[in-house]
Amino acid sequence: MKLSYRGTTYEVKFPTIATNKGKVIGKYRGTELRERVVVKQ
Repeated sequence: MKLSYRGTTYEVKFPTIATNKGKVIGKYRGTELRERVVVKQ
């Protein structure tokens, strides 16, 4: 992702975290909200 601050641009790479779908915890605008469970490495 390219970002800029006060005219200086730079590239940021966010870490990825492995997750599994958990149980349904609710609904928002008709879509199920699920908790995310982090997979231990």
